[in-house]
Amino acid sequence: MTFQFMQKLNIIANKSLPAFLLLFLFSLLMMTGCGGGGPNIKMPQPLPPAIKEHRHVTIRGGKPGMQNTGVYLQFGDMYSIFATGRIDYAPRAGPTFRYHNVRPELGWPLMLRVGDYGRFSPFFDRNGITTQSYKSGNLYVGYKSGPADSSGKPLNPEEYPDDQGAFQIDIIVWQKPDWIQIRNFLANMKNADPANKTIADALADAERYAAVAVAEVKAVKEIEETRQQIADLKKETSEAQKEAVKGVPEIKPSPVPEATAEVASSNEKVAQLEARLAKLYENQAQLEEMKKELAAEKQRSSLLAEELEEKEKREQQLLTELAQGTEAAPVIVIASPKDGGTVNTKTVDVSGVVEDSQGIEQVSIFINSRPLEEKTGRGFRISEKTPARRLEFAERIPLDSGENIIKIRAVDTQGFVSEKKTAVKYVEIQKNFWAVVIGINDYPNAPQLKWAVNDARAFYNHLINFIKIPEDNVVLLLNQDANLMQLRSMLGTYLKQKAGREDMVIIFFAGHGATEKDMISPDGDGLEKYLLPFDADPKDLYASALPMREISHIFYRIQSERLIFIADSCYSGTAGGRTIRQSGVRANISNAFLDRISSGKGRIILTASGANEVSAEDDQLQHGIFTYYLLKGLKGPADADNDGLVSVDEAYRYVTTHVPRATGQEQHPVKKGTVEGSLILSIIP
Repeated sequence: MTFQFMQKLNIIANKSLPAFLLLFLFSLLMMTGCGGGGPNIKMPQPLPPAIKEHRHVTIRGGKPGMQNTGVYLQFGDMYSIFATGRIDYAPRAGPTFRYHNVRPELGWPLMLRVGDYGRFSPFFDRNGITTQSYKSGNLYVGYKSGPADSSGKPLNPEEYPDDQGAFQIDIIVWQKPDWIQIRNFLANMKNADPANKTIADALADAERYAAVAVAEVKAVKEIEETRQQIADLKKETSEAQKEAVKGVPEIKPSPVPEATAEVASSNEKVAQLEARLAKLYENQAQLEEMKKELAAEKQRSSLLAEELEEKEKREQQLLTELAQGTEAAPVIVIASPKDGGTVNTKTVDVSGVVEDSQGIEQVSIFINSRPLEEKTGRGFRISEKTPARRLEFAERIPLDSGENIIKIRAVDTQGFVSEKKTAVKYVEIQKNFWAVVIGINDYPNAPQLKWAVNDARAFYNHLINFIKIPEDNVVLLLNQDANLMQLRSMLGTYLKQKAGREDMVIIFFAGHGATEKDMISPDGDGLEKYLLPFDADPKDLYASALPMREISHIFYRIQSERLIFIADSCYSGTAGGRTIRQSGVRANISNAFLDRISSGKGRIILTASGANEVSAEDDQLQHGIFTYYLLKGLKGPADADNDGLVSVDEAYRYVTTHVPRATGQEQHPVKKGTVEGSLILSIIP
């Protein structure tokens, strides 16, 4: 279209129109033909109750900086942005302009900012998005045709005047952050205007959040209904029991058979409803995780904006420095850690890049004015015959308590020196540790084990001596002390009352497991899995053992977001049977169930064996094979990165190497679950 118009201009020019009028006509076409126009969406009038405000603004090419839309956002306001149009930018390079098409769907150059001061965020690769404001202030929009600072101010405003075109921006501010209501409104808008890409993009963005919100509402309703059904059934059962003994004067009344059958049927229904309730709670927790993942996705968008900004600054700095010729000092860019940040780990990874047009002679790292090699024995110097012009560095730096100044010093082949600093504060967060350690050999009603008590005692000593958990914070239950009542009390009450959200909880169990036929099992195998306490009766597991669905419920009761469950036990038996494996072996657990009990934030499940395997003991080792190698690795061999700490991941990698080897590939430990950060299981002296 531009070429055809230029042909028309040439014809007009031959008729001797003034040059300034030609330029005016050309600019007018670029403004109207390349992004001019009205609103992107046809809003109903008056505005529906779901919408607080609608505003349309135009961003015209040639105007650097951010433009106030006139929309004032309160903290927590949800708002949608719809954008169309294009801007052709023309950098001043040569006697003629070279126009480049710039559209929102390319991922840039639109910028958004809330407040007069603060960091901009990019619009990214959709024509319509919905987001939430985490501060109060005016909403600003703008575009980039070159590098800009964190607030959106162009670093090279002289490159903007020749830009042509416009973006059309529509803004909707919603009355409340209700994704279901937002989705429904946008769906109606799309039905009325199905070809509108801005609405389609915004609707696709909203549908993901609305789906979670709908499921959450449904889950809450089903939980309340199920709880009410359980309460009603229990009430009916109680009344039936009273009716069964009514009018019978004996001290030990004998209920009538019909009433007894009714009570048994009610108890079975209650058990089924309680199992359904536990599953609903698990689903609710998974929905919470999905919401956090979606929020993290938005956060990653902000981080990407920061990375883009840093990249542009680095490129601009390099161009400036290299333009100065051979006498320019090396350029240093520190990618991490972020300047002014705070960490709660004893070490931090320092990474970045050094560039120099003449070649890099030496790079040194200092921590609080001390050379890195002074603390670690490691230096960082260049030994190549031909010095590199670009060098990337990555080092793990030990930190002092409090403020740490990390300095990178670079020297080039001409002797020019550059230094770059970044500050990071190490704050040691004192977290409480709580643990319950269980070991059972002497089952009175089941085959006895030999070394489960040894496992528990050794793990208890490890917690006290290596992790330095106070003895008052660790409960050790052996043999008869590990009865069903004690297990429920220690796991379901003690840990619930003691462990806070920031605390760490460790549960260790060495003993028997068992399975029982259960057609409502959510694992797809028709089996319920049990931990066997000391007083378990294999003939009546439902009454005497601890079902794994209850373990899952216990985990939800504990507030801690750092929970590790270690089981040198397994849970297989013949399908539908109640048999316990013979002495010297412990049964096995299904991976599907591990996925269920490890769902939720901050839960790690580490078991001795995989599905269809057994967890074996060894008389020579005098331990379960899994526990033996776990403890061995925690004493130091599992410390893969030599930082003096053994994390759960390092311990798992160690046992997955040594346990299969020791058992002829018949036993493979399994780890399930995720947690933010690194969970430490051992501190090497």
